[in-house]
Amino acid sequence: MKAYLRCNPFLLDINSVSPGRKQATAKMLDATARYIDVAVLAPIHPARHQTPLLIAGPHSQAVAPALAALGMRASIAGTEIGAAAAIKMVRSVMIKGIEALTLECFLAAARAGVIDEVAASMRNNYPGLDWAKIVPYNLERMAVHGERRAAEMEEVAETLRELGVEPLMTNATVKRQREMGEIGQQQTVRSVLEKDRAAMLGAISAAARDRH
Repeated sequence: MKAYLRCNPFLLDINSVSPGRKQATAKMLDATARYIDVAVLAPIHPARHQTPLLIAGPHSQAVAPALAALGMRASIAGTEIGAAAAIKMVRSVMIKGIEALTLECFLAAARAGVIDEVAASMRNNYPGLDWAKIVPYNLERMAVHGERRAAEMEEVAETLRELGVEPLMTNATVKRQREMGEIGQQQTVRSVLEKDRAAMLGAISAAARDRH
């Protein structure tokens, strides 16, 4: 890559990788580009170029006005490369982990015939969460993006190892996300992604049984 870079351009790295990997990339580029660590914090659709971003690194202050002029929404996470990546990776432990737990919990609830009862009981513990919306949303995200999410969670696991935290739960999330991503490619599942949670869970349950 270095051979093709001229005039010390900004290089914005939006890959969902560990802070250590971003630091290694910046070191590899050396002084041939002004490397910016970028973390995308929300789905690109429907906000598109106005999706919230975090940027970090010694050149983040310099690139911020150019991004603002393009109508982009970038906040500076810090001057150290990896600061933005660390926030995205660590928050994914919870966000993608909750998705995986949603699948595991409500797949079991569907097979036990207690979907509504489990959802209702969870409102006692989390009164601010609307599980009627959360369950189908999380399942749809995993079905459509599970394989990509699994790859990201492998980087999350690497981030945790860099921080000296054993990624026990994160490794399990990798497996659930990847499995759901594969199941989500089946037409029987894709055809019900816009329907209610019972229909989605029924199709997912059948597809999961066929895998085993």
